[in-house]
Amino acid sequence: MKLSIYYRMLSVVAITISMSWFAGTPARDFVPLAAVGTAIAKSITRFFGKEGAEESAEYLAKGSTRELMERVASAASREGGDAAVDRVAKLTAEHGPEALTALDSSPTLTPLLNALDELPAGDVQKSLMHLSAGKSGRELAEATASFGGAALRSELKHPGVGLALVRSLGDDGAELATRLTSDQALAVARHADEIAALPGPQRQGVLSLIYNDATRLVGFLGRFAEANPGKTLFTAATTTVILAEPERILGGDEIVYDANGNPIVVSKSGLLGRTIDVTGGVAEHVSERYIRPAFFGVAAFLGLFFGLYAIRKLWHAHRREQLKTDQLLNDEKPIIDSHATKR
Repeated sequence: MKLSIYYRMLSVVAITISMSWFAGTPARDFVPLAAVGTAIAKSITRFFGKEGAEESAEYLAKGSTRELMERVASAASREGGDAAVDRVAKLTAEHGPEALTALDSSPTLTPLLNALDELPAGDVQKSLMHLSAGKSGRELAEATASFGGAALRSELKHPGVGLALVRSLGDDGAELATRLTSDQALAVARHADEIAALPGPQRQGVLSLIYNDATRLVGFLGRFAEANPGKTLFTAATTTVILAEPERILGGDEIVYDANGNPIVVSKSGLLGRTIDVTGGVAEHVSERYIRPAFFGVAAFLGLFFGLYAIRKLWHAHRREQLKTDQLLNDEKPIIDSHATKR
């Protein structure tokens, strides 16, 4: 029974190799697998071993397996010749068909093979599992091709978050992933695209704050998100305020927005103090820009009003006195006239 399984497995390998040889695939796309296909097929049989001979034969018999082997073997041969093919075969013998799927997700094999070689032996299998995971695996493979082993290490340390940091912030994201705890990495990743979009000096300034005091800065990120749901933090204007007074920000002070949407820093002294400080800070700003000009305008209006009112009162008083004087003169005139008649 076992002999029949072995014969079946060998026949499948032979058929796979011969089909690859006569497939007629253009040379610019695939390399004939008479040699390279044999190495990879043998590596698969070594992975399954004697106990898995039937499973190995069934796997190799699949058309999708042959196509996968063609793509990976051709890419390896193009990029590094026999040496690269041997590296693929060795990786496949140690980790099985998942290695082929993982390698097939990468736009270029050599950087990915190098990155896998840099990892501790225990992390290689985990990396292959991530790299084999469909769309996210292809994104991780592309990031690894661009940033090397740091991308893999970042994703291994913070699954689902490390890749986001690297994809947005590149080498800086990979460096952050090695320094931050999982909670810190998640908090920073929520703002990674905002940080990446900042002008160069501001971007580096924010990254320096994270590098130097991640704990306090992440605390500030949490407070800001709670106080300003849905608000973008790292805009050019807000970042200018943060970088201008980092000690206040890291020390517990907060950013609020005035009536015009401009960010300002306010002190925090407990819940009551925060309310007073925020109200006072906004009130001071509003007072400077609106209340004081309005006050002086009203004062000038009232001064003019009361001045005119006083002038009017004085004029009326003078008019009354004038009328009284005229009345007295009119009353005295008949008396004077009568005295003149008697004479």
